Amino acid sequence: MSYNAMYERLVDGSSNPVQGYIAYGLYKSAKREWIREFEAIHKRRPRPAEVQAYVEGYTQQMRDVFEAQAAGVLANFAESAVTDAKPAIVEEALKGGFWRSVIQSISANAIYTLILLVIVIILKRAGIDILSLAG
Repeated sequence: MSYNAMYERLVDGSSNPVQGYIAYGLYKSAKREWIREFEAIHKRRPRPAEVQAYVEGYTQQMRDVFEAQAAGVLANFAESAVTDAKPAIVEEALKGGFWRSVIQSISANAIYTLILLVIVIILKRAGIDILSLAG
């Protein structure tokens, strides 16, 4: 017997636990709202059997709505986080500027060229004429 069937369906049954926790939070919020409305209408707290009937009344489609809402919450959070971080990311990427990149590129190309020259000289001294092999 499960302790909380909705928890198991929304969290334990989810391929994304964070989304499952958000979906479960949305379900709990809806359940709390239902209890408040029940108390306002009936002037009493719902009996355990009434709460159980409320919980059992959730269809798969209703649970899917919580999961879709949770996915939307996560997407909005991710978009917000990226939007908030974008200025700092752009600033960090542009640090050092154009001339620093030019100097790094020239240095890397110079080192590569020197390495190739050293290889050609070593091969030439070993009696291998690389230019004649290419032609």
